[in-house]
Amino acid sequence: MNRVFDEESISSTRTRLTSVIPEEGVTRERYLGVRIVLREESFCSADYTTDLQVSSVLPLKMSRRSFTAAFKLSICRSAEEFGNREAGRRFGVDESIVRRWRTSKTMIEKMPRKKKALRGRPAKWPQLEEHLIAWVREKRAEGHAISTLALRLKARSFAKEDDIGDFTASPSWAYRFIARHDVSVRRHIHISQHLPDDMADKITRFQSYIIKLRREHEYPLSRIGNANQTPLTFNILRQTTIAVKGERTVTINTAGHENYGFTVMLTCTADGGKLPPYVVFKRKTLPKDKFPAGVIVRVQQKGWMDEGLVQDWVHMVWSSRRDGSLSRQRSMLVLDAFRCSKTDDIKALLHRTNTDLVIIPGGMTSLLQPLDVSINKPFKDGLRRCWSDWIISGEKTYTRSGRIRKVDLPTICGWIVKVWEEMPSDIIKRAFLKCCISNSMDGTEDDIIWEEDAASDISSESVCNFFEISCTQTNRKG
Repeated sequence: MNRVFDEESISSTRTRLTSVIPEEGVTRERYLGVRIVLREESFCSADYTTDLQVSSVLPLKMSRRSFTAAFKLSICRSAEEFGNREAGRRFGVDESIVRRWRTSKTMIEKMPRKKKALRGRPAKWPQLEEHLIAWVREKRAEGHAISTLALRLKARSFAKEDDIGDFTASPSWAYRFIARHDVSVRRHIHISQHLPDDMADKITRFQSYIIKLRREHEYPLSRIGNANQTPLTFNILRQTTIAVKGERTVTINTAGHENYGFTVMLTCTADGGKLPPYVVFKRKTLPKDKFPAGVIVRVQQKGWMDEGLVQDWVHMVWSSRRDGSLSRQRSMLVLDAFRCSKTDDIKALLHRTNTDLVIIPGGMTSLLQPLDVSINKPFKDGLRRCWSDWIISGEKTYTRSGRIRKVDLPTICGWIVKVWEEMPSDIIKRAFLKCCISNSMDGTEDDIIWEEDAASDISSESVCNFFEISCTQTNRKG
């Protein structure tokens, strides 16, 4: 619908048109995103007092555009040299956008060059995050590894000091904090075990033998066990740490005892039961220190299991169940192809304890050994958390040259007992099921071994929950 403007309206329209169409020869229908529809009856450049009918001035529908950080910085450099309006005209963007980019230039320079937007909510507790990022930088400068869990626990500590009641330090908050403060999580590369070419055939034979024994002897789940040796060092370093982005070298502070190792032999049963850990230190004589209850300590010159220690483990751990009935009731023990586990003396000893020995085929422990599949990793993660807390804030002693002495044996045995006792039984049960050792006899669960995430779901969720609770309780006690 057309409207007829009076002389005053025509004058204001002329001023607006002059600002919209500054140069002669520019198309009136489209300029800077504005569509102008004119209906002229008598239009003269020298006389604007004639009747001018303007039907409408409508905004032009344009698709939204996004620009990379590199493009924005190039416009900022051009604007610094030629001015905001000229830079916007050259690059085809509005002057107000150029002004906004120049105001945010410092933030844009920190963005990746191909990133187009910096989305995300601002920090709800900026003062808490300032204290936390300062703590992170201080610990990283000292070479300490910081996990996301340690970050969340420290954030809770700061929140308690600042009387922030509605702060939960959730995992999503931790990763938003990492993104806001230009840090990242760095990880070591893990080299997996090379599986043999006849993998499927070995798995089938292993399953068939397990099912045959279970049908013949009808073992209860509490009588189906697995044991494995886990080598450890006195420097139980974390594999990940929060560090500033762009650092070419990420250092982690250690006590310098990487070459001092020991062995832990863990034993568990298919019903989720856990037998006492068997620890072997690299020594000639057994120390006189008082060790915590729930762990069996032995020494060996090289710090690993030999045939004599395997026999001792059978007597002290496998044959000494709490109910005392293992030697009277038939049981099944699954071991890897370790040389000392297959000697005639070990087989005869297990036979006397009424135990059927099952040896995992060579090269298949990553698929068929429950402790390797789902248990060893969270166990080592728990020890790393204990060691990291000790190296960051624990009581340490130093040599005359200023080096940190390695953690004493009773302390590390206490960590082993604590982490092992707090291991969720659901993880152990699921590990035996995953390895086709405790699965259903009707064949309905035989394919669970091929489900890649079957065990990792519990490991990632249950383990994080129980370690978070245990660490929180430890901090409260401290």
